[in-house]
Amino acid sequence: MPVQMMTLAIEARTDEGFTEPMEPHDDEAMLVREALNGGAHAFEQIVRTYDRRVFHFLHQMTRQRQDAEDLAQQTFIKAFQHLDRFDTGRPLINWLLTIARRTALNHFRSSRKWESVPDETAAVGLSPAGQAEERDQSDHLWERARATLSRREFEILWLRFAEELSIQETAQVVGLTQTHVKVLVHRARKALLKERKCS
Repeated sequence: MPVQMMTLAIEARTDEGFTEPMEPHDDEAMLVREALNGGAHAFEQIVRTYDRRVFHFLHQMTRQRQDAEDLAQQTFIKAFQHLDRFDTGRPLINWLLTIARRTALNHFRSSRKWESVPDETAAVGLSPAGQAEERDQSDHLWERARATLSRREFEILWLRFAEELSIQETAQVVGLTQTHVKVLVHRARKALLKERKCS
């Protein structure tokens, strides 16, 4: 699939067209194999399935919608170019988030900026007023976390609790040991509790 075609597929992001993540790793492996064999539809399916999660992760890191969109596009271009390196024994989203993280860190190194606050939180099954209240509470929680924690601690918490990755998966994405991730989660929780008592 030419990169230009893939870019158009990424730019066609719509929330209404969002596809729920695939369950079994077998389906992911099959899509990857099809994409590697030139199946344009297969990679478009990967983009449609995971684009929103990659975008939201990057938006947490940049707080700039345009930056997050650009970095998400770069992430999927890199994923397409290196699809043959994907380990089908791992969940595809973990691999994509690893690429997204590295892409964002390169962006931060060049621009020397890091800020992150969630401005969108999916609230399923709530009334509009309930959704707004839950979004406000979530925004406040992540604002406090972003203001209190180090960049690394915030990133670990986001992957662990917003993305709901396991300790092992979080460690794989950030390139740390599971013990180090546990220590950072413990330290982050302790810092947030201390900040809450002081406020």
